[in-house]
Amino acid sequence: MTKEIHVKIPDREDFDEALVNLMKFFLDTETKAKIYLYLRKRGRSTSQEIAKGANLYPSSVREALAEMTKSGVVTREKLEVEGVGKNPYVYEAIPPKELAKLKVKSMEQRLNDLFNLDRHLRDEGRELSHPRLPFKIKIEKAKKAEEKER
Repeated sequence: MTKEIHVKIPDREDFDEALVNLMKFFLDTETKAKIYLYLRKRGRSTSQEIAKGANLYPSSVREALAEMTKSGVVTREKLEVEGVGKNPYVYEAIPPKELAKLKVKSMEQRLNDLFNLDRHLRDEGRELSHPRLPFKIKIEKAKKAEEKER
């Protein structure tokens, strides 16, 4: 007698909550985090595929993808399909290392604005300018505990 085991394979991605929370730091919203994780895992995809696979509303996906494209987090390219109708865009997420560089650049600009706040307030309305006090964030590979002790 043979037993059959049926396993339903989900159509959607269930991302680890810790991963989503980590990516929210870099991307600001849960929607953008899920989109980024979906694209890194699945590769080039249309907004419809992302919405279905990441279990998000299509309108939310389109809005987030527009912002992510503008900020350089994803790239897009027209997909050439035969037949009648609009050719959809295909999106691809940049590598995590490039995402970290974008976040560092943004943080540097914000830090410079913060550290120049008093000067800006004294100058009454002059636009904040970089680099009055240029701050740079340097990312280095962490040393192992044994190397630190030496």
